Amino acid sequence: MRILRATFTILNLCGWLRPSFWISPYQKILYNFYTVFLFLTIHSLLFTQILDVVFNVRNQNEFSDNIYESLAVFMSCCKMCSFLLNRKKVKLLIDTLQKKPFLPMNAEEYEIRRRCEQTATRNTIGYTIMIECCVVFMWTTSVFRDFGRRQLTYRAWIPYDYSSSLLTFTVTYTYQTSTVMIGSIMNIAYDTLHSGMLMHTYCQLEILEHRLKNVTKDDNYSVEQCAHYHHRIFQFAAMLNKTFKTTACIQFLMSASIVCFNLYRITQKDLGARLAETVFYAFCMIMEIFYYCWYGNEVRLKSLEIPDMIIRSDWINLDVGSRKILVMIMRRATVPIEFTSLHVVSMNLESFMALLKASFTACNVLQQTHG
Repeated sequence: MRILRATFTILNLCGWLRPSFWISPYQKILYNFYTVFLFLTIHSLLFTQILDVVFNVRNQNEFSDNIYESLAVFMSCCKMCSFLLNRKKVKLLIDTLQKKPFLPMNAEEYEIRRRCEQTATRNTIGYTIMIECCVVFMWTTSVFRDFGRRQLTYRAWIPYDYSSSLLTFTVTYTYQTSTVMIGSIMNIAYDTLHSGMLMHTYCQLEILEHRLKNVTKDDNYSVEQCAHYHHRIFQFAAMLNKTFKTTACIQFLMSASIVCFNLYRITQKDLGARLAETVFYAFCMIMEIFYYCWYGNEVRLKSLEIPDMIIRSDWINLDVGSRKILVMIMRRATVPIEFTSLHVVSMNLESFMALLKASFTACNVLQQTHG
């Protein structure tokens, strides 16, 4: 069973991972050019937004407008760079899930993985619809609000007079909106990949639970295999955390900043027609970090259930050697699987609530300063 099919389709579209059936030298070269093109496109947009802060921003409101728009593009750039640097590690993680002891061994275990894949696919589709609806909504309102006045949707420093002619403005406007769309797809690809890997970690713990329940009397070998499998799950989780922790930390910081500046914008009396898109955008940013925290929290709670899994198994009828192995598993399980962002913030619901509180606090400070 292939895992995370929907996510890998988006990764192919983003230029991050070449389709497996593109095997000829010409196809490889063509895809590499495609990757470089998208890399330069998204980074060029970020560069114009940074220059806007340097040359154009004059007050706090203009700065908040720039941050409101540019941090999401910055996250797209970070996620693209992170994936390209860790592409081999991601492939290794996927390959690990396709080999023993992670590979399902019977119909019940295949059913567990099938349910996990169904949930991952639904989440990917739902998350994609939510993010792209936000982007399309912002683009649509901009067409009616800004296009006729020859004003760009997003603040940026452009090295030429883009309003000098309709053709020049249309090209610049299309470049901005299409690049933001590309950036949003990149965010979707990385977020669904990370959360999908968290879901499969949870899936492996469910498979471990099934194997523990089916340990039979005097079957010391199967108990040893469960202990080995449990150890490998912890190793897999550690590798997953190491691969994604830096970007997760940046995501926490950027999400807190975006939510903060969005809340600040919502409180402004002169926001006008931008109020609806700002609220929609803030909701998407909150859901983005919630996506990580929810599944990180689920894995943590499931890993703490391992002693209960063993208690519910037929451990009474096992021999002394098997019981000792089960006790070792229980002792190891007292330390849960914890996903962190650079060992600073844990990816759980408590951290999510703390992030929201910090954002509200920072928003209040901005309001008081502005007042």
